[in-house]
Amino acid sequence: MSEYMNDLMPNTTIRGIVYSLLCVLVLLSTVPAIAQTAISIGSTARAPIVIDWEEAWTRAVESNETHQLALLERETADLQVLEAWSNAMPTFDLNGTFNHYMLVPSIIVEFGGQSMVFKFSQDNTIAANAQITQPLWLAGKVGLGLRIAKNYRQIAEMGVDVSEQELRVQLVEAFYGAMVADEYVEVTGDALDQAQRHLDQVQLMFNEGVVSEYDRIRARVAVSNMRPDLIEAETARELAYKGLKNLLGMDLDTPITLQGEISDIIQQPELGYAAAADYATERRLELKQLDLQRKLYEDQKLIEQRNWLWPNVLAGLRWETQAQSNEFDFQDQRFYNGTSAQLMVNIPLFNGLASHRRSQIAEVNIRKMGLQHDMFERGIRMQVFQATQSYEKASETLQASLENRGEAEKGYNLAETRYAEGIGTQLEVLDAQLQLNMSKVNVLQAEYDQLIARAQYDRALGQVQ
Repeated sequence: MSEYMNDLMPNTTIRGIVYSLLCVLVLLSTVPAIAQTAISIGSTARAPIVIDWEEAWTRAVESNETHQLALLERETADLQVLEAWSNAMPTFDLNGTFNHYMLVPSIIVEFGGQSMVFKFSQDNTIAANAQITQPLWLAGKVGLGLRIAKNYRQIAEMGVDVSEQELRVQLVEAFYGAMVADEYVEVTGDALDQAQRHLDQVQLMFNEGVVSEYDRIRARVAVSNMRPDLIEAETARELAYKGLKNLLGMDLDTPITLQGEISDIIQQPELGYAAAADYATERRLELKQLDLQRKLYEDQKLIEQRNWLWPNVLAGLRWETQAQSNEFDFQDQRFYNGTSAQLMVNIPLFNGLASHRRSQIAEVNIRKMGLQHDMFERGIRMQVFQATQSYEKASETLQASLENRGEAEKGYNLAETRYAEGIGTQLEVLDAQLQLNMSKVNVLQAEYDQLIARAQYDRALGQVQ
């Protein structure tokens, strides 16, 4: 018995692995009892949260910081529209003053050969007034300001949509990347099981004296080489899931289970490059934002031009009251009241050329928006071209990978059959196994690449599937 065990475990490393597996089996045998005890005292284990694409999208929209910033920008724009309206509303001011003269102003009047001194006020004066002012016409600047605010709100609204388009691409990469990581672990695990079954077959054939010790060693090495691949795949899956949960605003330790298939959202693009590029330049919100930004600067230029020599007309209603005393006590003093109405015309003549300089700055910004529009339009066409080429390449690669996987499966089955019948070699089986595993991984990668290419194509056209 000891010689047989030594034959199965030629070194202490393999003995350690077997010993560890035995320990694991012993521990697993106690799991039901441990689980029952944990339930009885209140287990902290959480059931996985099932998340499909729609649920993931809802969570991402609600928690993504970039998208939330875009929503706050839109909220700011809404308030700025209200602020623009306030410039046309009346203003109400209430003022109170107390004035003490150290030296009261006075005037000397000559009358009948005598000089008389008249004081303009007593030592102390207390006054209050209320003023209502209504703009009647401010050189059209109220309407221009309101138009600027509304244009800014449209820009912010489009910014929300743009952030959603960007977020969708990120979520496609994270959500379906995690699903691909799941499938990669499954493929790697199947490959390890496949290698282990082949090792079991080789062991039986070795025991019967059909194959050599070299074949058995090669089969063992093949199994050992695949274990690190499985560990690496599991690590990659863990990272992919944590990245997805981070994008969804979830706790990184929350267990989740994904539902869906990659093929569910992959659709062939309906447009060729030329038609897609024209469609994108008409639809992309970023171009529309630049157009609105240019109009915004044009209105700002008009406002600054009207800040010089354009009259402003306002109407006002004023109430005031006042009392004077040489003492600090006004209780016995009489307050004199008065009301008045005003029509005010203000014509700005010179403000240090500030309005002129701001008008020049607005003109420079208008030219900048024109250059940015042309640059961005060319960039969109390049983006559409790259996305179209990437999708075509990914589709061709996927088709080739699927065909190659079918051939690899046939090759592996044939190699196993030949080896079992004694007319094939161990090298043929291992090589066929390697090619099959590689073909499965290539299919996964090609499916993911096609999915990302489609998402980027939609983003380039400014649309959301």
